Amino acid sequence: MSDRIAATIEPDPLPSVLGPIRPIVHLLAYVGGLALWPIRAFSAIAEPRPSGTLSLRAATMAQLDWLILAGLPIVGLVHIGMGSFLSMQAYFGATFEAGVGPVVGVGLIRNGGPLLSGFILAGLLASRATVELRTRPRPEIDADPGWIADRDVTLGLRADERSGPSDARATLPRLLAAALMGPVLAAWGTAVGTFVGYRIAHVILGIPIETLFHTFAEMLWMRDVVGLVVKGVAFGSIAATVACFEGARRDALPPHLAGLRACCLAMALILAVNLSWFLFVYLAGPAFGPTVLPT
Repeated sequence: MSDRIAATIEPDPLPSVLGPIRPIVHLLAYVGGLALWPIRAFSAIAEPRPSGTLSLRAATMAQLDWLILAGLPIVGLVHIGMGSFLSMQAYFGATFEAGVGPVVGVGLIRNGGPLLSGFILAGLLASRATVELRTRPRPEIDADPGWIADRDVTLGLRADERSGPSDARATLPRLLAAALMGPVLAAWGTAVGTFVGYRIAHVILGIPIETLFHTFAEMLWMRDVVGLVVKGVAFGSIAATVACFEGARRDALPPHLAGLRACCLAMALILAVNLSWFLFVYLAGPAFGPTVLPT
C-alpha cells in the first residue's frame, strides 16, 4: 500500500544537490512561466475547438459581458470619490482656482484613471478567473450553452468525456477581454471623476466651468491621452495573465489564497509598469535627443 501511495507522488524535479538555491530556481521558473503565459495563450488560436465549448470569439464576448457589468459600477463609484477628493484637495492645497482643472482632469487621465481601473481589474479577475480555473471541472469552463449532452451523461449514468478547453484556450478569451476593457474602464473612470470633480468645484467652491476646462486644456499633453490607452491595455493584460496563470497552476494552495496571490502580484506589476511609464515617457526626455519643438 505504501508503495502505491509513493508512486502517486510526483518526484521533485530538482535534484537534492541544489540545496539552498532551490527556492531561487523555483522563483525563476515561476517568473519565466508567467512571462511566457501570454505567448502560450495566443497559441490557442491554432488549436482545434474542443467539443461542447464556445468559440474564442464567443468566449471573449462572454468575458466582456461580465467585466462590463462588474467593472463599470465599481470603477464609477471609486472615481466619484477620487474626483471629489482631488477637486477639494487641489483647491485648498493650491489655494488658487487655476490648479483645480489640471489636478482633477489631467491627473485622472495621466495616472489615476488607468491605475485605479487596473487595480479593480486585478481584483475582479483574481476573484473570478483564478478561482474558476482552479475549482470548476474543465468541461464546464466556457461551455457552449447550446450543446446537447448525451442522455446517459445527463442522467449521470456515464461520465462527461469532454476534455474542455486547454489552459491556453481558457486564458486567451480572458486576456483579450481584459485588454479591451482596460482602456474602456480607464476612460469611464476618468470621465466620471472629472465630471464629479468639476461639479463640486463649480457648485461648492464657486469656480467657473470655463476656468476649469481652460486650465485643463492648457495642461493636457498628447502623451497623456496615449498613455490612457496604452496603460489601460497593459494593466488589463497583466491582470488577466496573472489571474489565469495562477488559476492554471497545480499546487496545494487553496483557491482563495491563489486568488489573493494573483491580485497582489498583478497590482505590484501594475505599479511597476506605471512607474516605468512615468520615468521613460515623462522624465527621460525626447527619444531622439534635444529638440526645438514644444514637448
